[in-house]
Amino acid sequence: MEAEAPRRGAGKKKRSLFRTLARPLGRMFYSVGLQTEYFLLNVLRAVSDGLRWAAGGARWMAALVSGILKPFFAAVWEDLSAPWRLLRIGLRNARALAREEGQSVGSAAGVGLLYVLRGILRNRHLVLGGLAYLLPVAALGVLAVTVHVMLSSTFALRVEFNGEFVGFITDESVYDAAHADILNRIYGANTGEDWMELPEYTLTMVDSAALYSRSELTDRIIQTSASNFREATGVYVNSEMIGITADSLALSRALEALREPLLEEHRGDDSWRVEFQQQIELQNGLYFTNTLISLDELLARLHGEAPVTLSDGSELSGWDMLGVQAVQNVTRTIETHAEPQVVNDPALEWGLDVIDQQAVPGLEEVNEDVVYVDGQEVQRIRTREPVVLAEAVPQITRHGTYNPYGGQAGDPATGEFIWPVPHYRSVSRWASRYHRGADITATYGTTIVAADNGVVEIATDARGTALWSYGKFVKIDHGNGFATLYGHCSELLVEEGEYVVKGQPIARVGSTGRSTGNHCHFEIQVNGQWTDTRQYVMP
Repeated sequence: MEAEAPRRGAGKKKRSLFRTLARPLGRMFYSVGLQTEYFLLNVLRAVSDGLRWAAGGARWMAALVSGILKPFFAAVWEDLSAPWRLLRIGLRNARALAREEGQSVGSAAGVGLLYVLRGILRNRHLVLGGLAYLLPVAALGVLAVTVHVMLSSTFALRVEFNGEFVGFITDESVYDAAHADILNRIYGANTGEDWMELPEYTLTMVDSAALYSRSELTDRIIQTSASNFREATGVYVNSEMIGITADSLALSRALEALREPLLEEHRGDDSWRVEFQQQIELQNGLYFTNTLISLDELLARLHGEAPVTLSDGSELSGWDMLGVQAVQNVTRTIETHAEPQVVNDPALEWGLDVIDQQAVPGLEEVNEDVVYVDGQEVQRIRTREPVVLAEAVPQITRHGTYNPYGGQAGDPATGEFIWPVPHYRSVSRWASRYHRGADITATYGTTIVAADNGVVEIATDARGTALWSYGKFVKIDHGNGFATLYGHCSELLVEEGEYVVKGQPIARVGSTGRSTGNHCHFEIQVNGQWTDTRQYVMP
């Protein structure tokens, strides 16, 4: 029991601490809540006051407007209704007066009418007041009707051309457009002719249905201008104007007659067609009348029997432009070959090529026009892209790029040698049983070049070695079983393992080693065996 006493004391201390903190927190929350409530209450009061003020202002404004406009409209209504009200009263009094006096219907009507007229005269100021309001309204009505009539009416230009009426248009731009159309439709501008006729315009009102469109006006002007131009056919050969004739139908028949023999020969076979060897174009349209020629003269020009002046001013004659050819459309299958592919292989020694994939031809279907002149084939023209029936398989070759002498390797040898000393003097000795190469004489220091692409196998001064007789020399491995050697040099320009290209300087002419004068000892070796250089290269 004594051991629990401290615990109860500790619990009392905790409760006391909680009460100490709870009181100020409660007072703080109460104060915040009270102030928030008071603030919201003031906001609501302000909004309510604002709404009441706005409503009052609206009522005041409505009362003000009503006070100003109500008397005005009342006076207007009084002025407008007073004559009719008095007229109604006068008619009622006239009927009553007629009944009291027992007059007949005709007499009563006369008396009533007279009564009403006297009333109108006595109150004419009221009638005039009403008219003061009605007349402006009537004027506005008349104006509206007038504007409506004017807007619904169509103003147009009456067009006269060469003294003859051709139509109605909305404005001058329609005629300008029609004029431009006619100029575009007139052929033979290279004749120097022109057409600049001007119309006459008169402003008028018409129904919108009577207006002419651009194309209608164009056709109408053409109908009234037969003296200026007419429908005809121009003949163009390879885009060059040859002549114009009005005998269009006869011209077509004459040209067709030239094709008829070949047409008859291949009739029934749709793969054949007959056409002119030159590009003949018949252009129907408007042409100036003074440029027309007869059909006979035009055919004479086309057959080369009469001269024709071309657009560049030159004169052409003696050439039959109406040669005919037969064209057959054929479809055939051809063999195709893919471009060989070469892949560099760094694991394969330079100069060695290994074929990994053999080439296989492909097949394509082609469509061609075969042209025959006088029965002989003269040309084949493909008419569309070929259709691939089987893809061609390319040959794939691995090309070795490993340089066994060190350094990099490049393109393989070409297989054809060039003369190694371009600026030589002579060949003092050719290859023989006792001499492996050609001795090419030249001035000391003359440049020696590589006979083909290759890799430098040896570039050394052979003094003190078994090859001392070569002196300073270069040996190039061409990678295709061939090697070349250049001896007795005065200076070496390349190093072992270096890749060289055909024509690249590699050394200079000298007389080192076993030599009796300045020259280049040049050898060609095939698979390690020397051979006569004259079999592969000559100066």
